[in-house]
Amino acid sequence: MPSEYIWTVSANGVPCRIPAPSDPRCTSETDWQELPCSDGSSICTIVASPTTAFAIDRTGRLLILVMPTHIAIRERVEIYNNQRWIGIWRGTFFIDRPRYSDESGQIAKDISLNEISSGWSWEDKWVPHLDPRKYDKEGWQYSLSFLAPKWDKQCRLYHLVRRRVLKRHMRYTSHDKWIEMTNEETRLYTELAIGGLDVMSEGECLLFALGSDGNIYRRDGIKTNCPGGTEWQIIPKITFKDSDSDDVTLISASPSLATLIAITWDGKMFHRKEITRKSPIGLTWQSIPTPKNKAVICAAIGTKTMWCITADGCVWFTRLEVDEKLKEHTMKNISSDGYQMVTQGGVSRLSVSKNDKVFCISTSEKIEIRSGIESNEPSGKRFEGIVDRGEPKDQRWISIHCGSVNFSQVPEYFTSSSSLQSKMEVLLFKKADWRLKILQQLQESTNRSWSAMNGIKGGDLESPDDNNDGSNSVKHIRCQMMQGDAFRSVNVTITNKTIEITGEQMTPKSIENSKIKSVLPSFQRLPQKYLLYFFTGSHSEFECFAFTDEKSRSIFQIDIENIIRNFICCSTRNSFGESMWSVSIGGVVRWHCLAEMSQESKFEKRVNPAETRALTVEGIFENIDCGAKGCVWAVNEVSGSLYALSSRYNPLSSHDETYDFKMTNERTFKMYEYQKHAVFRGFISFQGSQKGVSAWMCDGRPCPPNFSSLPSTNWSWMDSSWHLEDEEWKYSNEIDGTYDYNERGQGRARRRLWIRRARYDCNKSPWCHVEAPPMKYIRLAKQASTETIIVVALTKDGHILRRNGVTRENFTGTTWTEILTDSPISCIHYQSEGMKLWCVTSDGMISSRNLQISNDSSFLSNSDWRHLDMDLSPLTQHLSKKSTTDLELTGVSDILYARVGFILFRIDTKNETISDAYPMDNLQQAVVNAQGSICVRGTNITIVRDWRVVPYTDRKATIIAMRNVDRATNMGRGLKNMALF
Repeated sequence: MPSEYIWTVSANGVPCRIPAPSDPRCTSETDWQELPCSDGSSICTIVASPTTAFAIDRTGRLLILVMPTHIAIRERVEIYNNQRWIGIWRGTFFIDRPRYSDESGQIAKDISLNEISSGWSWEDKWVPHLDPRKYDKEGWQYSLSFLAPKWDKQCRLYHLVRRRVLKRHMRYTSHDKWIEMTNEETRLYTELAIGGLDVMSEGECLLFALGSDGNIYRRDGIKTNCPGGTEWQIIPKITFKDSDSDDVTLISASPSLATLIAITWDGKMFHRKEITRKSPIGLTWQSIPTPKNKAVICAAIGTKTMWCITADGCVWFTRLEVDEKLKEHTMKNISSDGYQMVTQGGVSRLSVSKNDKVFCISTSEKIEIRSGIESNEPSGKRFEGIVDRGEPKDQRWISIHCGSVNFSQVPEYFTSSSSLQSKMEVLLFKKADWRLKILQQLQESTNRSWSAMNGIKGGDLESPDDNNDGSNSVKHIRCQMMQGDAFRSVNVTITNKTIEITGEQMTPKSIENSKIKSVLPSFQRLPQKYLLYFFTGSHSEFECFAFTDEKSRSIFQIDIENIIRNFICCSTRNSFGESMWSVSIGGVVRWHCLAEMSQESKFEKRVNPAETRALTVEGIFENIDCGAKGCVWAVNEVSGSLYALSSRYNPLSSHDETYDFKMTNERTFKMYEYQKHAVFRGFISFQGSQKGVSAWMCDGRPCPPNFSSLPSTNWSWMDSSWHLEDEEWKYSNEIDGTYDYNERGQGRARRRLWIRRARYDCNKSPWCHVEAPPMKYIRLAKQASTETIIVVALTKDGHILRRNGVTRENFTGTTWTEILTDSPISCIHYQSEGMKLWCVTSDGMISSRNLQISNDSSFLSNSDWRHLDMDLSPLTQHLSKKSTTDLELTGVSDILYARVGFILFRIDTKNETISDAYPMDNLQQAVVNAQGSICVRGTNITIVRDWRVVPYTDRKATIIAMRNVDRATNMGRGLKNMALF
């Protein structure tokens, strides 16, 4: 379901949520949905975060609604079971700690107590916590006394006491239902405000409420696993001389920043200063000038703008200044004459989104949106009614909140009744079963034709063009080519058989088309050039061409890839049988064909990865994985968005296909400004570079100051200009050293960071967005015994999800199932043999469980995990909080390979042995392919088909031995991620 909604309340007190996806083609939910209270309560006002909605009914009760999520909201409850040895293990003495207690033993616990907070349910019964590293098979730890600092997992003769941890999970189960928030003081409320989504941590927000007693309160303890918070904190009253301290009638908050505004009964405005994550109730109140000193009856604040309505019905607008360092509004630029009037009436209530888009309730009780709001025209053009997709039609509305939506441009379907219908009709047509079946049959017929043609022995087939001089297919391109460290202008001529390169002061060069392996687009900022790397022979043999514009490069790239594509079509039978997918450091995706037709035997043969032919695929990603039946999934960089490659996509015929999927991504570009210290001159900017560092650096490469160029036309700037993340300089004694804050400004070099946000948009992409939480990476089954393909994903916060219903035809699947665990997960590996899932927890424990294809429930119990009961100290001693982010697990059958940074371990789970640390040069990745070969990527890509552990001559240590190896020299240097089938 969409994660962005606009929330409204109808005149009869029924709340309604309006889906607001930026692209309605990515979701099936577009209709408005009413969510009435089960007890018939009538709502009067509503606010919401991306995951939770809060409302006040007409009696003053505060209600909460938690939206369904892919990740379960759950808490683990622990009780310590204590026993003493008195000939047998029994309960404790009266001078000991209680039989059931907390960890300290000072607080007694009642194991039979089943009371639980409203909205929560017990997930399971009390069971021992089993960890073979700390406890025995029944979960017990043993010691001499309860106060002893050391506990053993094995019982000794001198042990007199023992304990174990009993755990039980409770789960929030009242999703999409209004329940009353816990209110110990039985206080009533009149108004709500929510904000600070960009200031607080993930899953947290600032919820403010105006009590019937005139006080403003903040809800403490709101987080992901506690959506309702824990308690209320009172905010000190407004104490200005000309303002009564008990007269606040309305509050409002910025959805992005931590800014709270209060409006008094006489129309004056105040804002709470210095609200931060550490001090969420702020320090003092400050007065805000009102438009023309008129009384204000409503106000709404965004990120860079504030809107308000005065008592005479006029709507006003003003810009806001943001302190980027403190992440708060300064309010210094606001004056009573600085407001701009946008309309003289017709609006009764306002709400502003994080990107300063404005929604309102009109005086006729209709929902309207402010059109034309841009960065250069933040006040917009006019208020327009949005298309009513609710039931019944033409309802009247009394409250609205849009603080949780993020779109930067108002979607067309909001104001056009025909836009959404036409887009959905096209989408349904493209997904129609009869159409997909015809396309599949055509593809199968094409494949059979190619197979038959490739199977012909004897002379090569001649094309009509082979009988003429080829003048019709000759193409001429003018560009630059790298020679040494400089670029020279050249003329490139593309013929049917060769590529001819000529230029002044250079020897003409001819490249046979059969030697062209792949191309890789890139971008250089200083000087600005669009580059295309042209690989021949192997990855270490290439030419680099440069263009002044992206269009010229794209034309050249298409021509070269058509040559590669035609050669692959004539030299392979099964394009997905032996293949590799890779993601370059720049995020470019390429498909590599690892099998080509042998000219001698006329059968397919394996090709070394460094010499494979490859084709680029539109998109920009962080990591990728491929699986059975040509299934390919990828994760977007930074945002963690998940995409699945269309089943209609074929690298060998992609240039003839058109797709209607939309791919988006946002990135914050970081640019460092360096200065060095000169005698008698202080810190100055410098020319050239020192130790690989220039005066301005972006992505580790030199760049112009405040550059505005972007890698492609798909990118556009979200921020109008560059701004400093922190105005303070950091200092170092070496230009390439470690930089830290220094109050005295000591050091021979200094730098500061500039940032600017950009957005990537592709409207004709073969990648379909799959709705999911932010992902770390994805794993696909290399083999599938049925039509269903196992797809398992790891979220950025350490949760495991399995995608249900993934087939070749339904390549995006249907729903997510959470695989529950006791601890956050650092990495996962799916083993096709036996459908077994392996994982490593954040504290270094390795566990496994079986996955059943038919199980599509909302979650899989955490009791089915089996922990690996063996000594993993050679591995865990290399783990730290920092290294767990660079931990990877792979393997085949009973053998696992764990990568910790540049170190590889081989774990035999059957014989319960582990090798010593095996360091490898620049080791970055370890994966397994469908044939069971382990592939490691560092400076080289090495495919190892036979691994074993052998002892050193002194037999005190072991080392991994590799046999039957294919090594792709220097191929791993430019890659960020790879996946093999």
